[in-house]
Amino acid sequence: MDTAASGQAVHAGIADTVSGWQLGRHGRLVLLAAHISLACVWIGALVVILLLISVQDTSSVVAWRPGLDRALVLIYDRLVVNASYGFIVTGLMFSLFTHWGALRFWWVALKWGLVIVLGIALPLWVAPHVSGTTALSDAFSGAMSGNAEYDEHVTAVMIATSMQLIVLLCIVLLSVFKPWGRRKARFRWPRWLSLTVAGLVVVGLAGQVWVQNVQLAGYRRIPVPIVDVSALLDGTYDGEETQAGFTYRVRVTVDGGRIADIEIVSNRESHYAQLAALAAGKLAGRPRNDVDAISGATTTSKGLMLAVSDALARAPGAIKFGEKAPERNPDAERSQ
Repeated sequence: MDTAASGQAVHAGIADTVSGWQLGRHGRLVLLAAHISLACVWIGALVVILLLISVQDTSSVVAWRPGLDRALVLIYDRLVVNASYGFIVTGLMFSLFTHWGALRFWWVALKWGLVIVLGIALPLWVAPHVSGTTALSDAFSGAMSGNAEYDEHVTAVMIATSMQLIVLLCIVLLSVFKPWGRRKARFRWPRWLSLTVAGLVVVGLAGQVWVQNVQLAGYRRIPVPIVDVSALLDGTYDGEETQAGFTYRVRVTVDGGRIADIEIVSNRESHYAQLAALAAGKLAGRPRNDVDAISGATTTSKGLMLAVSDALARAPGAIKFGEKAPERNPDAERSQ
């Protein structure tokens, strides 16, 4: 049997194992186009992140830094994360509904191994450093000269982004050259098990998208009531805010018509909670609580800022902006 005939026989055998489950030619082309497009978006977003970091290094304009760092977290959240989710889903569809499978060929198995590494690294390593970079820059209005913690986050983002690019390029090369041929099948996964695992992965990714883009996004859009601190008596006031089953508690000190100090009594124990605590520094010394949430830790800082607003609103004579001051009653005053 010649090489062409043996190749046809191999593909025919593979097709028999997944008969009734394969996509048609047009379906495969559409899936391939989507898979490649998502890979291009992912790679392009990483290149833009590296360019933004290089602009930061060469620019001496402090006022630009917060905007550049916000662009970093926006590109990461909107492009890198969502493109990676789409890339994983389309890859699962290739494994389930084409003859390539997930473990039939060495190059496909290695490709999935690299994707799993990226899937673990993005939330556990990359995301905290991206958020840390943006939060510090926002809290200190871009004045990051000599800030070792900020420099550490930027360096980590640059290394992580470069490594992502290298891994993605390796995945592309594997997909193009398809080296090493087919593995010897020692165990055949039941079809129902493959579908169950893939279904759980898709449901998990969809849940993450819903939490980030619907549930938490809705909470971030809640307006923080602004209180005129200059109308408050000097003193210390407690406030709280409950979000997702957790109650943030703060103690706000007012002195001379300004926010003198904010003590965070109860906060989550996480990297993002530590970044959100920087909101206290933004509010200190102000005559009202009219600052934006900390970029990179928006949800947690919004909870703390709502707790601060609650504390100020509990003070005697508190007036929220947009509300009218209580009308005086001369008759009542004369009777006292």
